[in-house]
Amino acid sequence: MRTPIRHGEILLLPVPAAPDGPRVMAAECIVGHSESGHHHVLEGDVEFAQVAAANGELYVALDAPTPLRHRKSYQQHRELMVPAGVWRIIRKTEFDVRSMPPIPDEAPVRDTKPAVSPPKPGVPQKRPAVRLVRD
Repeated sequence: MRTPIRHGEILLLPVPAAPDGPRVMAAECIVGHSESGHHHVLEGDVEFAQVAAANGELYVALDAPTPLRHRKSYQQHRELMVPAGVWRIIRKTEFDVRSMPPIPDEAPVRDTKPAVSPPKPGVPQKRPAVRLVRD
């Protein structure tokens, strides 16, 4: 029985089959990109299928056990042997507050609401709570 495999910020989940999508055969696949070039790579002697699902997820179908390596010369994750089978690749992402859109100054006005009286001078006005959620 296959179990999930964690390799740094990469998680490989065993699945029964890959979804429909374009398949590419390769002996090497970067499953986790790094801006500094320290990628997480499946490198095998035998080619395997990489499947890109319609929703952007990546799947690999390994015909033989394949090593998962961290291309980094220091503080690298240990090399793991990934068993044969189909795996869904999940990449951990970090939240970046700078990537959020700016909060609007005013809430949109709807025609169905009654007219609001103008604010009184010198009285602080309460801003409506705005909650932005990003998946």
